[in-house]
Amino acid sequence: MQYNSFTDQVDQMTAEEQRLRQQLTQLREQSSGLERQRRQALDQMNRLYREMVDNPDTDISAAQSEYQSAVRAHQQNLEQVAVKTTELSGKQSESERIRLSKHSLVNQLELLKEQHRFARVNRLRDEFNRRGELEASQSLTCDRDETIRQCESRAELMAKQRASQSYLSTLFDNLSETDLVSERREESGVDVRVVGSNVVSSEYSGQRGYDVRLKVQMEGRLPRNHACELLGLDQRYCNESTSAERSPGEREVVKKPETESVMHRLVIRSNVHNDQVYIDGQRYGSTPVEVMLEPGRHNVEIARHGYDRYETSVDLRESTVVRGELSRSQFVFAAGERIQDVLSSDLEGPSLIVMPPGRGRVGDVSGNGRSNERPVRSVEFEAPFAVSVAPVTVSQFNAFIDATNHITDAEEGAGCAQLQEGQPVKSSQLNWQNPGYEVSDDMPVTCVSDRDAAEYARWLTRTTGKQYSIPTEGQWEYSARAGQRSDYWWGDSVGVGQANCRGCGGDWSGQQPSPVGTYESNQWGLYDTVGNVWEWTQRDKSSGSVVRGGAFNFAPSLARASARMEISSGFSANYIGFRVTRSE
Repeated sequence: MQYNSFTDQVDQMTAEEQRLRQQLTQLREQSSGLERQRRQALDQMNRLYREMVDNPDTDISAAQSEYQSAVRAHQQNLEQVAVKTTELSGKQSESERIRLSKHSLVNQLELLKEQHRFARVNRLRDEFNRRGELEASQSLTCDRDETIRQCESRAELMAKQRASQSYLSTLFDNLSETDLVSERREESGVDVRVVGSNVVSSEYSGQRGYDVRLKVQMEGRLPRNHACELLGLDQRYCNESTSAERSPGEREVVKKPETESVMHRLVIRSNVHNDQVYIDGQRYGSTPVEVMLEPGRHNVEIARHGYDRYETSVDLRESTVVRGELSRSQFVFAAGERIQDVLSSDLEGPSLIVMPPGRGRVGDVSGNGRSNERPVRSVEFEAPFAVSVAPVTVSQFNAFIDATNHITDAEEGAGCAQLQEGQPVKSSQLNWQNPGYEVSDDMPVTCVSDRDAAEYARWLTRTTGKQYSIPTEGQWEYSARAGQRSDYWWGDSVGVGQANCRGCGGDWSGQQPSPVGTYESNQWGLYDTVGNVWEWTQRDKSSGSVVRGGAFNFAPSLARASARMEISSGFSANYIGFRVTRSE
């Protein structure tokens, strides 16, 4: 409700700002007209005054009154302009405050969702892993060749099985989320442990009949990883000490090795026509190619004249599709090439990797995103472009400061924000050198605004003679996805210990940015496209700035490839940094 309220307030503020701007424009236009009237009245009064010098009987009172009225009207107009200007400034400040509160609420909402999922797992296990007692009766006919004790033991065992099944059903029926869990009951790894049993009554009847009634004490057993399966949640919500929950007698299931007779389907596609596919050195014709191969590692090559050869190695364990992206060889940039421009004799610019030209999808491709990630749109890059391997570091930004004496927006008085109890709070004491945590040269620089980032890119352009800029949203997401359509470049789950975001695991999670390159790169060689620090980008088709990628103190769901937050120009925070792009 708070978030929706802020959204409505932002819309109202935007409309109010537009209204005030229109009023201010009208007043300024009126000011020009009133100034003309004042000058005309002054000219008229001066003309009559000169006549009065020659003819003392000349009456100048009317002209004098008209001039006084014109002056008063002009002064009143200027006062109204000043009032409206102040009112507009106040409205803009209030709008900025609401926008900041809104983007902090986004993080709070996502973190509450995270807490809710963990709480659901804990509640399910608490509801399931409890003890109870049931009575169960069993009647059977003893076999001719079994002893009395064997017959009794068999009857008691069957009674315990009946009690366990009944208790298991009772547990499922009494769960808070029984409808959801019941859908996955058959595939779940839950069971019931018999803690103890007592014979309430037993008797033999004619024809070897035996009846027994047991009171059975039982306990539900739901390992943490199976709780996530039942709730349809990612396993990272259940990864705590799963091995410790295995009972001493329980054996780990070992997957049998595949036999040599198994054949798997391998499909090969590419982005060009009239190419040639080679598998383990053997030619298979043009794409698309579909072939059945034995399990194991196979080398795949796709070639076409005028294009760089695509090569990959596939460990075939199941049906697999390979999509090769070939780039024209005549480009100066070669996809995957790492480049680094020289800034001076002893200084090099940021390391960059060339992104292949091609098409991509930008936005909520998976359907797990927020409304500002829709509609999904297509982007196409006809020529390759280079993107910095990681966010710009403290050391790299320091070189820029030394060379230009640039003063950041935060240092000039705008201040740098940090999250305090979920709210972004600005402090004049925070800046890129002192962001509120201990920094090192290889950490991403923060407390820089979009204007600071753009100025850094302009400095690289002037120094190297190459065209640098801040990535557009399309460039950023195309590069971050690395040809994938999942929420994260490695899949649809953030997992544990794969990125630096709040609740993602690792020493840095929720505390501060990690040194760049701490976590694995995506398939195109870019580091920290997920988490660590938000990164400034330019809107593709409109003015303004948007941050992408998530941060160490924001929820994992805001570190998805398509997640985005609109941020006011000039804003700085100790969880926002940037990277740069370079055109050919």
